[in-house]
Amino acid sequence: QQCGTAAPAPPRRRVRRISQYEVIINYFIRQANEEPEGAMTLRKRRNHHRDDVPHDRDAPEKSTKDDDTKVYQPSQKVTSIQHQKSPSQSFLVTKFAILRLVGFVYFIAFYGAYRQNPGLMGSNGLLPAHSHFDRLRSQFQNPIRGFLTHPSIFWFILDSSASVEDWHMDAVAIAGMALSSLVVLGLDSWLIMSLLWLLDFTIVTLAEGTSFYSYGWESQLLETGFLSIWLCDLPTQRWRDGNKPHFRGLFMDAEGPSPPSLAVLWLFRWLCARISIGAGLIKLRGGSCWKNKTCLYYHFETQPIPSPMSFIFHFLPKSVLRRAVDLDFFVQLYSIWLVFLPGVNEIMTNLRRMGGFIQAGFMINIIISGNFAFLNHLTIIPALACLDDECYPGWLKTFVRRKHLAFHHNPKENSGKSFLSFRNAVDLVLFALVTSLSVPVVSNLLQISGKQQAMNASFHSLRLVNTYGAFGSVGEKRYEAIISVSNDGRNWTEIEFPCKPGSIQRRPCFCAPYHYRLDWNIWFIGFKPHQSMLQRRENWLFRLIQKILTDEEESSRPWMALLDASSVELLQRTPKFVKVDMYHYEMAGSLWVMAANWFEGKAPVWWKRRYEEPLIKPVTVDPSGHLAYAII
Repeated sequence: QQCGTAAPAPPRRRVRRISQYEVIINYFIRQANEEPEGAMTLRKRRNHHRDDVPHDRDAPEKSTKDDDTKVYQPSQKVTSIQHQKSPSQSFLVTKFAILRLVGFVYFIAFYGAYRQNPGLMGSNGLLPAHSHFDRLRSQFQNPIRGFLTHPSIFWFILDSSASVEDWHMDAVAIAGMALSSLVVLGLDSWLIMSLLWLLDFTIVTLAEGTSFYSYGWESQLLETGFLSIWLCDLPTQRWRDGNKPHFRGLFMDAEGPSPPSLAVLWLFRWLCARISIGAGLIKLRGGSCWKNKTCLYYHFETQPIPSPMSFIFHFLPKSVLRRAVDLDFFVQLYSIWLVFLPGVNEIMTNLRRMGGFIQAGFMINIIISGNFAFLNHLTIIPALACLDDECYPGWLKTFVRRKHLAFHHNPKENSGKSFLSFRNAVDLVLFALVTSLSVPVVSNLLQISGKQQAMNASFHSLRLVNTYGAFGSVGEKRYEAIISVSNDGRNWTEIEFPCKPGSIQRRPCFCAPYHYRLDWNIWFIGFKPHQSMLQRRENWLFRLIQKILTDEEESSRPWMALLDASSVELLQRTPKFVKVDMYHYEMAGSLWVMAANWFEGKAPVWWKRRYEEPLIKPVTVDPSGHLAYAII
């Protein structure tokens, strides 16, 4: 200015005009980064150092317009692969609920194995399992081939010359209970879930030579547990501050939970659909009573282990029971397709939610009506994959999301894109695997090959994708095998089991989700012809009779834990004779009648029964220890 020249004007700030598409993209990015209520304090605490930076007073003040038109840079971290752009697409609470319930069902299964397997399959049990695994060891010299055909942890931890002992089975069950307890308490780990799947499969493999684990929910638990592995965070390595490694997913992630894989949620929905459609089709193609709508006239009376609530359902008006059959088909064949609806808008999202609630609610109804072990609890789990976070109570959302708020992404973390690529690759491989393994399952459901639909079947040794179904036919009458013992051949005392009907005055029990396996197995003998079921499927009954007549030492009687406490006391003295008779049982009255009798001081009579036929005539043991018919 002193030289008469004007000062140069400051350089104009160049602002790039952005298109309407970039404005829309920026809007969704801001929505994805929008912090839930209560997160502002956490954000300020993380960025408190920014307030300490002195402002440049000479710098031009930024306008609101500049902030609103800021262009998103690819290097900025938004969130994980599941952006959770809206409440209808958030499944954090769903992931939390599924893993907790899977851990709970695992715990019940392993607890039952710990309590019952010594008596069922131990060295002094009814059908020892070590001989079956010894045959497998001799058949497969290569443990890898043996594992792929009959999965078990014993292929790798036992020497080739060693046999499975009782303490090995106890160790598997105890380890399963411990690990599943950690899952219930909140430990989300692919490693823990993998070990639980392997330990459960070990027990199922040991029981292959028996009928004690030949139930559809054994495969269903294995498939559900396998999918749960991939619902957890995967073992990936990230780098922080440029040089510090951080391993995520080995055990619980120190930074809190991350959103679940949407691909895995879709596979859970596919599992839910297969369970429901398989059960519906097997009824439609099974007994004529489903078409005539009369199956529920006697289903609640003839189910394996009725509960006191079964005495309400059985005596409902027949018109209600006929409508209940319609409800069954509506749930399992018609409304099940709602679980496949994508949440592209509010209407589709609400319909998918309704599909999940229908499936879960139907299972709760069955849980109330009888004792079906952990089958219905397990079936609720895949239905939860249809429910987003807005379907859960507020306290649960607050609890889970508080943990999620602690999971903040470090802007210096430079491997986010590689992690997402790895997660996407794993999801793609898993989705392709399940799709290929579903081909024979779909063929079975549609009877493409011309064969009759198989119920509760697996088409490969690892049981990753299975077909399911239940109660394709329903017996119209209930027959019970009653075991009696005697010391003189004239006075007989009946043996009671924990929950199966026996004494007509004993109250039915509530035992679900616990599974009394011997009570369930003996129920199959009630199907006619009784002798055929005894010889083909439940021949363990002969072994039980022999042990009742011969075992005297307490250490050789682990099977006593399978009986009711009153019978354990009775058998402290070894009897001389045993017989098995078949009785026809009928419910004596509704639960309201039983309650009225109880309030009046009368002993309720729950069942009416009449003698049907002998199943095993009185037997004793000969000098060589073998069973022989008694001459009385």
